[in-house]
Amino acid sequence: MIKLIDGNLLDFPNGINQIAHSCNTLNVMGAGIAKQIKDRYPLAWNADCIANQRVENVLGSWSFGWADNGECQKGIYNLYTQEKVGNGREVNYEAFYLSLLQVEKDLVFKKNSGDEIIFGLPYGISCGLAGGSIRIINTMIHDIFTKSPIDLLMVRYKNQV
Repeated sequence: MIKLIDGNLLDFPNGINQIAHSCNTLNVMGAGIAKQIKDRYPLAWNADCIANQRVENVLGSWSFGWADNGECQKGIYNLYTQEKVGNGREVNYEAFYLSLLQVEKDLVFKKNSGDEIIFGLPYGISCGLAGGSIRIINTMIHDIFTKSPIDLLMVRYKNQV
């Protein structure tokens, strides 16, 4: 199931317990939702720092951090979809698809291990500062999640058009 809801993804609305957002491979979460995550959920930022130190923050991969110490079981996937930051289209579409596909497989593994999974993505992921096409990004999301056993909620920020 893929559903569009309104709210703030960072509040984990409607039972969402796992979220993802797009990152660059430079270990910089300096703007947009990435900066909000860095400021609000330091363990997700720490996961990005560890991936950077281990040179695991490569295009098409991901890192994972808990929203807190793991007690609430809410987690954040950092999707490595950009090599740089700047103006224009910075999102690498192939990297976006590969990282999201890997995350979906990880979520299915967690679900098959008995975890309840409700996954959330920001509506327009990689289409704001990263400059991606919402049509292309949404096509990839639907390709991965339409037949997935994972429930996906696309969260449109309440002030977003």
